Amino acid sequence: MDWWSSFITQAGDWWGASQPILALLVLGSFFMVGLIGCILPIVPGPAIVWAGMVIHKLWVPDSSANWWLILVAGVFVGITFLLDYILALLGAKKFGASRLGGIGALVGGFIGFLIPPFFLWLLIGPFMGALAGELINGENLQRASRVGWGSFLGTIAAYVSKLTICFLIIGFFMVNVLFSSFS
Repeated sequence: MDWWSSFITQAGDWWGASQPILALLVLGSFFMVGLIGCILPIVPGPAIVWAGMVIHKLWVPDSSANWWLILVAGVFVGITFLLDYILALLGAKKFGASRLGGIGALVGGFIGFLIPPFFLWLLIGPFMGALAGELINGENLQRASRVGWGSFLGTIAAYVSKLTICFLIIGFFMVNVLFSSFS
């Protein structure tokens, strides 16, 4: 049984030495899936990015970022979920949406989550909802279309803000990991 204990010892030495590298590979895959999820509907991209940070911290606590950074990143991830709906509503309001138009933009964005192809309907949903809300409110098609366009622009702004926040928290996390590994 000498060969077995030798094998276990060597495997344990390799596993222990490779922990930070494996943790970074897993973290990188979480970051990639999360960034793709920022654009795809139903996939909570920012939450996946944040989960990767937490897993990395739990896996290799000595060579990971500090908990304060992870907590602040979690707050910003929560903000991204609010931005999805609020920016579509603000875009519609900026273009003169009535109460029904704003509600329609929110409902359209939610329904867009449910209709395949999801990416297309997630973009079109707020537009169609705001348009329908304005038409129900008695507005003409031209004014209703303008409000729908505002909702569409707000949705695009939400995607851009999610990606920006994710890139920023990934950047801060990686810089923090780099500094913690040198100290």
